[in-house]
Amino acid sequence: MAERVRTEKDLVRRANRRLAVLRHAEEVSGNVAATFRYYGVSPTVFYRWKHHYETRASTG
Repeated sequence: MAERVRTEKDLVRRANRRLAVLRHAEEVSGNVAATFRYYGVSPTVFYRWKHHYETRASTG
């Protein structure tokens, strides 16, 4: 299987989308389940992103 090459622009775009989802849940809707539906993200993925962000934010 061919490995996908990601450019820096792609990585930034993906990170910005993830951050937008996390911010929406916290600042806009206050409702995590509504955020899942709005963005089409599974709870598992959301909480993985959230854990990753919180871990990085607390160490950096």
